[in-house]
Amino acid sequence: MSDAYTVLRNHHNVLRGLGSKLKAAPVGSDERQETLDKLLREFTIHMKIEDGIYYPALAAASRLIAIAHAEHRQIYDQLAVALRTPTSSPRYVDEWNSFLTVLEAHADEEERDLVPPPAPVDLTDAELEDLGNRMAAEMERQRNSKFEQLHVKARARLLALLPG
Repeated sequence: MSDAYTVLRNHHNVLRGLGSKLKAAPVGSDERQETLDKLLREFTIHMKIEDGIYYPALAAASRLIAIAHAEHRQIYDQLAVALRTPTSSPRYVDEWNSFLTVLEAHADEEERDLVPPPAPVDLTDAELEDLGNRMAAEMERQRNSKFEQLHVKARARLLALLPG
């Protein structure tokens, strides 16, 4: 397997790749909807492994973790705006591009500030390997879970319905 830093960086690259694919797909196309579905699934997986596994292991970097959590809320807020914007709106592409910009900025900041985390966090190679294995296993479990797939779709629908 891989250490936690590699798992996190690799998954950031998955999200970046899906963002590029979404930008390139024609609005209203099946390709765009399939890419969006996959992006939302991977985004949800990513937030869960960070919030549930990676960040707790870095508890000593609490100030940076608090900033990362605030960024997560900002990403979800922009996602909700994008999901509420009809494909017929002249703002549709801009709202999705804004979501991808916020998502990519978070990944960049996280890689700069938390991969590796600053002192006093000092994870051994064995701890990093264990953390990476747990993260990768949870990502795989979520990808293969029909419940998690339905949960992502339901959450996207709910975000789209919430008032701005």
